[in-house]
Amino acid sequence: MNFKVFIVSLMAICCLVVPISEAQSSLNTVTMDDDIRREPWLTYQKLLTLEKTFSAMNIEQQLWWLLNKAQSEHLLYFFGEFKNTVADAQQLVDQETPIEIISRLNVYAGIAARLNVEYAKSEHYLTKALRQAREKNLNQLYVQGKLELAYTHGLNELFETSLIDLQEAYLQAFALEDHFLVAAINETYGAIYGYMREYEKSITYYEKALDTYEQLGYRAHIAEAIYGIAASYRYWQKYDLAIEYFELYQKKMLYVPNVEITFHGAYALGMTLAERGFCERALFVIEQALSLKGIIDYNAELYKRQASCLIALNEFDKAEIAINKAIGIFDSLPELLGTTWHLEVFKVLSELAYAQGDFGLAYELMTDYYKKYTQVLIDNSASRLLQVRATMGVERQNIELSLLQQRDKVQQLKIEQQQQQNIHQGYLMFFGIFLSLVSMGAFILQRRNTKKVMALSIRDSLSGLYNRRYIFEYLRKILNAKSTKESKLSVLLLDIDDFKVINDNYGHPVGDEVIKKVAEIGQMTLRNEDVMGRIGGEEFLCILPRIDESQCEAIAERLLGNISQHQFITDQQQAFYITVSVGFSSLNKSTLDEKELYVQADKALYSSKNQGKNCVTMYIDSMG
Repeated sequence: MNFKVFIVSLMAICCLVVPISEAQSSLNTVTMDDDIRREPWLTYQKLLTLEKTFSAMNIEQQLWWLLNKAQSEHLLYFFGEFKNTVADAQQLVDQETPIEIISRLNVYAGIAARLNVEYAKSEHYLTKALRQAREKNLNQLYVQGKLELAYTHGLNELFETSLIDLQEAYLQAFALEDHFLVAAINETYGAIYGYMREYEKSITYYEKALDTYEQLGYRAHIAEAIYGIAASYRYWQKYDLAIEYFELYQKKMLYVPNVEITFHGAYALGMTLAERGFCERALFVIEQALSLKGIIDYNAELYKRQASCLIALNEFDKAEIAINKAIGIFDSLPELLGTTWHLEVFKVLSELAYAQGDFGLAYELMTDYYKKYTQVLIDNSASRLLQVRATMGVERQNIELSLLQQRDKVQQLKIEQQQQQNIHQGYLMFFGIFLSLVSMGAFILQRRNTKKVMALSIRDSLSGLYNRRYIFEYLRKILNAKSTKESKLSVLLLDIDDFKVINDNYGHPVGDEVIKKVAEIGQMTLRNEDVMGRIGGEEFLCILPRIDESQCEAIAERLLGNISQHQFITDQQQAFYITVSVGFSSLNKSTLDEKELYVQADKALYSSKNQGKNCVTMYIDSMG
């Protein structure tokens, strides 16, 4: 620590010295979340002044002091101290410990395990924290645990699971109107999309998080979001922007005298310079980063980039030493073996062999790399493929059952027809045939008239879809059916965004054409067995049998995309696009009434409108 930083730190500690009774009283408020997020370094110093009174505290006060200290250490990158503090707190837990403390401690234990690259252990602790928070309705803590679990899944390349976790966390944070949690979820979205190489999305989410953090004045989180933006630009190969944001990150973190933060800045800059091809400068910065106390798996990444630069400078012996150090780190972290980070080692080894003129080995190593890398991509999508196949299998079984029922009806009709023919044989044969023809003609005519009347009574004249009365009656009947109660069912509400603007700008005839086209796209997107109706001016209701939440969300997203991609053209050759908002709800044991199911979907639709429209929202209990 240089002299200037030391003086500033000493002044901060002196200014924060308060009477012990007053400081201890502040601990009785339980958490210091807002203070820690605003000024993690100063609050940490304040906590340390209370350490000498630790033995005078009761067990619950000691636990809260340790939890606040752990939170500060985590934001300050004091990861070694953070892990020790969490372990100390775990030793104090007993049967009398409040569940809120235990749940929060399990969240921190999950983070500590993740820092050790022990992802299975991290998931274990975070899952326990979620269960405890849900049992006691600790909603904010539940959301925090959920987003940490999502981030752990993302690091383990379980991206689909991670995004599902984040969606649930976001809906609950939004319902709680907790701006910090919404920002933290957006930051995690940014990280996950970065890992998925969707860099534009990643930066968008990081910027949303940064905007909220700046409004809240949370210094450490502001710096983290800036670091995330810089990292996404780096992976996007927009190196100048990446360097600009990494330098901004280093400035934002100057208030913390922590060498580990210096490591993160040097790590990021060194990796970026290496990828840009500025190898001589990159090697200097990488050596600087490796000399600091850094996270072990980050060191593996540094050694890989160091090896690549040394190969470019024809220093093959040093390159071999560097890549072997990276291999040694991965061998010590079994949970990273087989991931894309680990597999990149083989790519660097291939580059080294090629540079040394061993083209056969280079080809073999590169082939092995691409083979294993492709398999990782396939494995990561396997669960989704299984789900799709299972859905297709269920649909195929339903079709087969339907065909069997139709064949049975045809066979019954054939038998009845044969019996009728036997009765009219003999001297009544001709009269019977004549009567049959007359009856058949009358039946067909009556059936046609009945169909016309029925169509007029159940169809919406503009869209051609079922009208409001019929589709709600259909929903009521399908819910009362025994088979429905034992299976899945989802309802989906769709509303055209800014429909009045369309009518005002282009006229009501064009608005009518928009409604017709939305109805047409909806019927093309949905399955044959799904039912769609128009229940209001620009509002539509879809009933999806044998569809659960995840399947309904996929269909809703597809419907949203198909509509937003369609180009409308007026008679004056004006082109325009529209968007829709969607809300949906799925059947469960507590919602067997059609009115309640509709109200749930309507609440979800209202949430989509509040989120800025052109999005899909699933109903969750907390909306009620």
